[in-house]
Amino acid sequence: MVPDLFRHVRERADGASRALRLDVPMTLAERWGLPSEKELSFSIRKKRAETRLLERLAAPWKHSRQLDAIAAAGRRPGDSFSFAVLGDAEPGRFWIFRKLFNQKGVFETQLRRLQGEPFDFSMQLGDMVSRGIRRNYLKFFRQLGRNGVRVPYLTTIGNHDRRFPHGRCDADLYREFFGRTNYAFTHAGVRFVSLDTSLQRVTRRQLAWLDRVLDGDGIKIVFTHVPPAYLGEWTRFAGAQGVGGFKHGARAMMDLFSRKRVDRVYMGHIHAFGVQDVGGVRYVLTGGGGSPLFPVGKTDVFHHFLSVRVGPDGVEETLHPLRGRPLRVPRAKVILSR
Repeated sequence: MVPDLFRHVRERADGASRALRLDVPMTLAERWGLPSEKELSFSIRKKRAETRLLERLAAPWKHSRQLDAIAAAGRRPGDSFSFAVLGDAEPGRFWIFRKLFNQKGVFETQLRRLQGEPFDFSMQLGDMVSRGIRRNYLKFFRQLGRNGVRVPYLTTIGNHDRRFPHGRCDADLYREFFGRTNYAFTHAGVRFVSLDTSLQRVTRRQLAWLDRVLDGDGIKIVFTHVPPAYLGEWTRFAGAQGVGGFKHGARAMMDLFSRKRVDRVYMGHIHAFGVQDVGGVRYVLTGGGGSPLFPVGKTDVFHHFLSVRVGPDGVEETLHPLRGRPLRVPRAKVILSR
């Protein structure tokens, strides 16, 4: 052991002395420890191959292709149908979170369960990856392929799906792989809206867009990641009000939802389940898709997904816990904050 250590130190010292001697013939790469042309070429080829693989795996999950698959169902206005809502799925950004507060394979288990149900589509409410970088998205798309996802799969951007989960940063990879961060579509006469709250705000431009896309009669359903801070029962942590939600534009957004008579707003970000009726709008928190379950003092902290039935009687949810029997969510009003 000791002779090996001495030999290693001597070789490093000899290499350093050779690099400092200008009379010794060496390439620049050898002299200064830079990668060789061969090594650079291999690295570039490897990166290009990984990029092509990621582009190929991501292509089927673009919003445009998934919306085409939904339209192929041929639903007409007034038809009854069902869809699924799945909350936060990223396994935990830090290993200690994964070790203490999560169970391996929860997201994939729930993903497989969705495929056995007669859903027209599923909506994932953001935080698909722990951080929006290529390596993490590659793992995510491999998960979708490995679990045989057949039900059309739409997504709403979460804060973790951006380049960094906190602070202002870009969503370039999300846009590259999926499409716009704000989008709307109509299915069977029902208006669906996916709203980007991943930067913990709603801007005036977004409010103007919402005013347009939510115009008209009929059932209206909104998907977004971060709840408004004024839903206090969910966004209060350690005695601090609103820290689990966003404030910038939240009041104006909620007022607009009430004015436009939005039927449902489905949200994630907080890894729990809950229902509140505010201003004539039902807000449903469903963040239990597979992310860590932190001990934040909430009572309804468990992994789950929702199935939603839309029919002549309106909108009705069924809660599917990871363990246990499904439970129909009562339609009676739940008023927890004003």
